[in-house]
Amino acid sequence: MKFEIITLFPEYFELSLRQSLLGKALEKRLFEIEIVGLREFATDKHRTVDDTPYGGGGGMVLKLEPIDACLERLGYGRIGSGSDAPNKKERIILTSAAGKQFKQSMAIEYSLCERTAIICGHYLGVDERLLELYEIDEVSIGDYILTGGEPAAAVIVDSVARLIPKVLGNFESAQNDSYMDQMLGTACYTRPEEYRELKVPSVLMSGHHDEIKKFRRLEAIKKCFKVRPDLIDTDDLTNDELLRLHKAGVDIDNE
Repeated sequence: MKFEIITLFPEYFELSLRQSLLGKALEKRLFEIEIVGLREFATDKHRTVDDTPYGGGGGMVLKLEPIDACLERLGYGRIGSGSDAPNKKERIILTSAAGKQFKQSMAIEYSLCERTAIICGHYLGVDERLLELYEIDEVSIGDYILTGGEPAAAVIVDSVARLIPKVLGNFESAQNDSYMDQMLGTACYTRPEEYRELKVPSVLMSGHHDEIKKFRRLEAIKKCFKVRPDLIDTDDLTNDELLRLHKAGVDIDNE
C-alpha cells in the first residue's frame, strides 16, 4: 500500500511517521509514504496556494488549481473521466473539520486500498469545486480545530498502516483493539502479580481461556458503560452478561 500525503509542510512528516513500528515497517517496505509539497504545483513566482474567499470575511481558502494539478500528476482520475465505477483500491482523503468523523471501521476500509492520497486541509478549507472534480472523503479526527491538517493526516496514516499485514509483530493485538467490535478495549495487566496490595484478577492467571475471554469482554462492557455508553446496545448483550453486570453493580437502566 502507498500513502501520498499532500501538504504545505513536508518537513512535518520527516520524523513523525518514521518512529516505532511504522518506521520499521517502512524500512521493510511493508508500505510506502510519499510526501508531496503542494507549493510545487503553484504557478506564480510566490508559489501561492491560497487566496481570500469570495463573499468576504476573514481567513483564506486553499486554491483549486494546485491541488488539481497535484492529483492529476499523481494519476488520480477526475469524476467523469473513464469508468464511472468508483475505484475502491484508490481513495482520496481531505482532512477537514467539516468531514465525517474518522472511526476504526474507516481505518479498516482504507487499509484494504492499494493507495490513498491524503490532502492536509488548511485555513477555512479548500475551494468547494474540488469535491465536484474528484471523489473525495472529507474526514475529521475529532470535534476540535487544529492549526492544520498535518496532525490529522499523521493520525489517519498511523491508524490505517498498523492494520496492514506484518506491520504489527502480533496482528492479534490489532484484532483486539478498541472499537474493532464497537467496544472499548478491556482492562490490561502485567507483572508484578501484586503491587502496593493491588492484585491482578485471579481469572487472568487461571489458564481457563473461556473464563478469561468472558472476563475481558465484561470489563470492556463495564468501561463502555462508564465512559462511552453511546457505544453500547444492550440488545447485543447476552443474558449472562446482563446478569454479571448487575452483580457488578452496573446500573444499565440509567446509562
